[in-house]
Amino acid sequence: MDRKNFINKCIGLLAFGGFTLTGLAVQPGKKEAKYKIITQRCDGCGHCYRACKQKAINPEGRSAKIDPTKCEGCGDCQRFCRRMAIVPDETKTQTK
Repeated sequence: MDRKNFINKCIGLLAFGGFTLTGLAVQPGKKEAKYKIITQRCDGCGHCYRACKQKAINPEGRSAKIDPTKCEGCGDCQRFCRRMAIVPDETKTQTK
């Protein structure tokens, strides 16, 4: 694939939902994972709960906890986590 086609493909993907940290395009109608925190990696810095627009993340000691009833699966928390402690929770998926 040449550079021009690569750029056009990226622009097309961005127009249909963009990229998550893992590089996967989120497209309407696809299942989108909610997230969970790996407490062994989390240091309680607070970046994730400040980034969460739904206020689904609460500090809990030296870690944080995601309220699955509030989480919409947007991935903002994962993008802001510097320790990569937030991962998709494949047991809690939703359809947009």
